[in-house]
Amino acid sequence: MKLLQDKDPVAARRALAFVLGGYLDRRRVRDAVALWSTHFEGQGSLFVALQRYCRQIADSYGLAGREAELHLKVFRALQGDPRDLPQDPLSVPPTDDERTVPAPLAEGPRVGPVAEVSRSAAVLQAFYAAVEEQLARDLPPGLTPARVRRTLIRHAAGLPRPQQHAASLWWSNQVSALGGDWPPGGHGTALVNVIYVSLAELLGPRRADQCFTQAVARLERSGEPALGDIRRWL
Repeated sequence: MKLLQDKDPVAARRALAFVLGGYLDRRRVRDAVALWSTHFEGQGSLFVALQRYCRQIADSYGLAGREAELHLKVFRALQGDPRDLPQDPLSVPPTDDERTVPAPLAEGPRVGPVAEVSRSAAVLQAFYAAVEEQLARDLPPGLTPARVRRTLIRHAAGLPRPQQHAASLWWSNQVSALGGDWPPGGHGTALVNVIYVSLAELLGPRRADQCFTQAVARLERSGEPALGDIRRWL
């Protein structure tokens, strides 16, 4: 379902604050919403960005195993009456207790480092988000997102070592953004080839072609000139 709130970042932050308020204190809610705003907001599909975000939050705030629960509750909050949602916590100054820097959690690791995103990396992130969204709509039985990522990481072994490391960190969710520079005709095109080879192995060449075609069309319809230039990387 296409949500009206897809293009409303304030609605997403309010929904996150509503849901996370059931698990975290106010300080950590504000911190978690700030993480979304800084590193996930506007990163392609809201559905895919929330998947990654909920995994990160579950790992970092002692909520392991509740990723799907968080994801579902956020979407339900977005589809409900906006009058039921709290104020966006980033729209008001923090209280004294919210300014306190959270201590490291014993229950799980802290949020991993976030790679600096180059223009070329941003294009490839958006392209893969579009690919992942197509997969989410029609994953064959037995094929899970985790298996797709493992296959991508395996095929990334053919990249030069720095690029292999950056791609593997990103696909394994150890970082929330693809680091490095990925120019078309060079490492960027090589990364696109990794994605295609992985999909062809898992889905067959025909379905891999369909997935690529739909992802490219999505970026070209986005209205963003940089994203509409995706064919340079193919």
